[in-house]
Amino acid sequence: MAFKMEPSQLRIAEKLVILNDRAAGMLTRLYNIKKGCAADSKAKPQFLLDKQMDGAIKHIIKKFPVVDTRNNMSTFSYAASIKDEIIRSLSLYYYTFADLMDLKENILQLLTAMDACQCQLDISLNYELTAGYLNLVVNMISLMILLSRIDDRKIVLGLFNAAFDLTNGQSEASFPRLGQMILDYEYPLKKLTEDLGPLNRLMHSALVSLSPVYLRRSIPADNWRTAQILSLTANPQQILFAAQTDTMACEYLSLDVMDRWIIYCGTICHSSLLNEPIIYKQWQLSLQMGICTRVFRDEVFLMHTELQHFFDSVKGLHKRSQEVKEYYSLALQHRYQLQRFLRGALRELTLLIKDQPGLLGPKILFVWMGLSFSRDEVLWLLRHLNEWPTSKKGNKGADELIDKQLPELLHYMEELRQLVIKHCGVIQRYYLKYVNSYDAILTREMLSTLSNISEEDSILLHHFSNSISNINSDTDLRALRLDWFRFQARTSMARSSFSLLDNPKTAVIMNRNVFHLKMVDLQDEMIKETSDLSIYCFYSREFERQWQASLSLPAQSRYAVVFARICSHFTSTLHDMCPEEKSHIIDRSLGTCITILDDICRTTTEVVGALCEYELRLAEQTSASQVALMIAQQLQKSKGGKTAPVPDLPLPGEESYRTDRQKLTYPDKLQTTLVELCAGLMQQRQITVSDHIFAPREYLSQHLEYKFSDMIMYMAVTDSTPRRPSELLMIVQAYMAVLQNIDTCITVDITRLFNNALLQQTQPLDSRNKETLTFIYTKWYLDVVLRRAATGNMVWSDHLQAMVSYADMNPFQPEQYTDPLELRCLAQLIGPYGVNYFSERLTWHVACQINELHKVVVAHKDQLHMARTQFDNIDKMKEVLSILCTEPKGHKSQPNSSPAECILQRTAIMGQIFMFRDALQAALQQIVEQRLPFMVASFNDLYQSLDTNGKTMVAELAAALGKKCTVDMALVNAMRAQNSHLQPDEFYLLSCLLLVAIAISLPKLAQSENSMYKPSIKGSLNNSHCIPLAITTIAGALFYLHGRQDIQHRLKEFLALASSGILRNAHENEGMEEVSKHQAALYIMLEQLVIKSEWLTMDVLEACFPYNLIRTAYQLCYDQERELYA
Repeated sequence: MAFKMEPSQLRIAEKLVILNDRAAGMLTRLYNIKKGCAADSKAKPQFLLDKQMDGAIKHIIKKFPVVDTRNNMSTFSYAASIKDEIIRSLSLYYYTFADLMDLKENILQLLTAMDACQCQLDISLNYELTAGYLNLVVNMISLMILLSRIDDRKIVLGLFNAAFDLTNGQSEASFPRLGQMILDYEYPLKKLTEDLGPLNRLMHSALVSLSPVYLRRSIPADNWRTAQILSLTANPQQILFAAQTDTMACEYLSLDVMDRWIIYCGTICHSSLLNEPIIYKQWQLSLQMGICTRVFRDEVFLMHTELQHFFDSVKGLHKRSQEVKEYYSLALQHRYQLQRFLRGALRELTLLIKDQPGLLGPKILFVWMGLSFSRDEVLWLLRHLNEWPTSKKGNKGADELIDKQLPELLHYMEELRQLVIKHCGVIQRYYLKYVNSYDAILTREMLSTLSNISEEDSILLHHFSNSISNINSDTDLRALRLDWFRFQARTSMARSSFSLLDNPKTAVIMNRNVFHLKMVDLQDEMIKETSDLSIYCFYSREFERQWQASLSLPAQSRYAVVFARICSHFTSTLHDMCPEEKSHIIDRSLGTCITILDDICRTTTEVVGALCEYELRLAEQTSASQVALMIAQQLQKSKGGKTAPVPDLPLPGEESYRTDRQKLTYPDKLQTTLVELCAGLMQQRQITVSDHIFAPREYLSQHLEYKFSDMIMYMAVTDSTPRRPSELLMIVQAYMAVLQNIDTCITVDITRLFNNALLQQTQPLDSRNKETLTFIYTKWYLDVVLRRAATGNMVWSDHLQAMVSYADMNPFQPEQYTDPLELRCLAQLIGPYGVNYFSERLTWHVACQINELHKVVVAHKDQLHMARTQFDNIDKMKEVLSILCTEPKGHKSQPNSSPAECILQRTAIMGQIFMFRDALQAALQQIVEQRLPFMVASFNDLYQSLDTNGKTMVAELAAALGKKCTVDMALVNAMRAQNSHLQPDEFYLLSCLLLVAIAISLPKLAQSENSMYKPSIKGSLNNSHCIPLAITTIAGALFYLHGRQDIQHRLKEFLALASSGILRNAHENEGMEEVSKHQAALYIMLEQLVIKSEWLTMDVLEACFPYNLIRTAYQLCYDQERELYA
């Protein structure tokens, strides 16, 4: 007796689900193997590229599938040496092919069983069964096509089997069958025709039932517009009623999927299916819709080319090949332009649902349809961009496909997705109530009318009916949908007592129920099915072109951020059967998202930069230098004559004159572009990609911060010379004015941006380890300005409080960088932190100069000690002066090489540094008093209430406010750091002798013509007038450091030594007129020492030096300068 299998034992529904999922996983694995075996792949095993392996590879290719290692040991000698590595590297590839062979056999077994059971397929009634069957057929075809495209499949299989044979003494068990499969599917269409051709009956019924759906979806865009498809307002009285059709699942069925069903099935079973007019019409229309269809991911099937080759290889099908060729020409000429219609339809749908989210309940079907239709257009475009033929005159053919407004369509797709995700609770609650209060009742009524239904089928339906009556948001509905799938499979067989095709009302009601149940718990899957754009992960070049094109069009730039949102789709391509690609896909999604956001923000900052440049030009029109140019121009015009015409300079405010309101000026265009870009960044507060959260506005803030810093640094230096601080401050203020206006376009914390960017400029290096304004100006003032001043090219003027130049050797005017206005601007640019850094560097230079003086003191320690103890002994003092004024051997040709001259020169240099530093501190104090008057007043009250020790304790705070303290604590700390190796007593003695050395060297200044005091600048040309400040500052710091509370005593000692030496020198040179003229500067220097010192008074000075000499010196200096300029 023949064995009879019950329909329930076939498990058709379960097998379709499992095999389709396994086929998708196998496609993923084959795709990765194909990419890994590509010639340019980095993942390709290195031994396949080894020249020592060439012999074995050539043998395998020639003899495949027969690989005889025993009789060809010399050929496989190298393979034998690395057989373990070969097995380890190629095992994944080999067993994937083995799994594919098993999967193919299981698929063919199921397809044969369904054909034997005479299943009846109808896409509108048993949708899950029909779609599952067609998907399984197409997946098998795709697997075999993809297998035939793996370049090294024979090498991989043969080499693995050879290594396995060398290791185990026998071939791998499945290798013979695998080898035969590889040979059979060398030309996959021919072999697939042999395998699937006899199973054409089910494909026939499925494709015939697909015809109404496919033809309805293939109409031109004008027909869609006339029918007002996707319009919620076309029938306003029905807007609150649930959208219902008899073919719910078919309404959002992908056109891309249908094309694959028709092309692949029609081609494989061409001898039977293409003789059916209905199927042939669909097949013909599919060939006219494009030139390629999808195999898997970015692998495409060039329909016309492949079909022509296939039909030409089959005897008697030349006519069919010619038809395909004609359809190819029609496909190049005709393309339905649905993008414009879909943009408008999705825009309307998005706006309505945003305003009334409750419409998502009854009208969710419109959302799925709109998303599916739009996704089909995107997929079609991506497939054809690289495959569309180009004309001989250029790339015009492919250019016709480029939709410049595609970002807008993608934007509305993402907005609809986001609305569904955001209001998923609205959809779920609506359909829970709908199923409980309507579907459950209708299903019970329908069941009461059914007849001829088997007991098992009745149990399935009654269980379904009872379950949907009591569902809630936590109910697992997958079992119910699988029960309906099982019912379809059981009742679609020929010998079933109940035929689903004869009861279409039952199928319609159950399909609606299933759709409504999906809206309760399967919204994520529905979103993925209708709007997943993960295909962009594998079209990275086209993806990049599209987002860059959107940034280049101001009208589309607001939609550019949608490309970053699409990166969140990439992970939906992952499959559990191919875990090795997970990290790669996630890294690509994150990297692409970062690149897109960087490009958008970079474009935005470039626009901001252009606006800043324009704002700077406007600011320059009102600057003093521009006014000077205008005055010079007017003077030149007033002279007349035959000189060349002078071009008119633009007047401030001319840019506001307009003759046409519609005409956009350059800043108008920039502002419009900025608004569009910012509008795009404003749309999403955050973007989630692979469990990572990206904040577009934070990206923009960071880019603006970097751009602001880069623009400042770019403008800071011109021709190796820093820009004047006043000019740079004007530039910074112009840039800040533009950045402050960004707040009108996008919500960005501009205050934080300014704080971050400008505070970094107060440090020597910023967060990117780049130089800052503080570093540049500090380095330039130290290395250029003060160095030139030290060599005598500049003079510090007490009258002007600036460096002045008296030689033509300077490439710049020092007054433009050191006057009070410029220093105030510099203090505003680098702030208190920058001034503090600047002062520390200056102080460090002073400390180095003091250490150099200590070396001189150590070399003449005995003579200086004698001068200190016997300063009233004229002979001894002459001896000491003679030694200090004698140039050392070997330095005869060097000027200023004697110890006395070295001491005076270094002391003058320190005085210049102190003068400049005090001026910078004063500038900072003025700025702080202007900006923070209440804090400065509070600090002054505190400072005045402190004693000397208390004031030194708050010296650092005082320096930050620009206030000068009695003791220079910065110099104290620098000297402590540089002289920590010295014993306290020794260090104290050196400090005392240093003052003695300076005091007894002062009279030597009278021998220099440059020592003459000039009242007009309140200084001397050799900067000797800076020596008093240097002496009082150095003495205060050194003797405070020693802690012996004798600063005043030491300065009195210095004053006594200096006045004695000066008077003695005046007496000795009484008859020498030139020396007497310069002697006046020394008298004035003594008075300046007392004025600048906190520890000396005029009483102390008059006790050792007659003040009438100082008055006479001032009078002499004024008379000398008057005579000089008379």
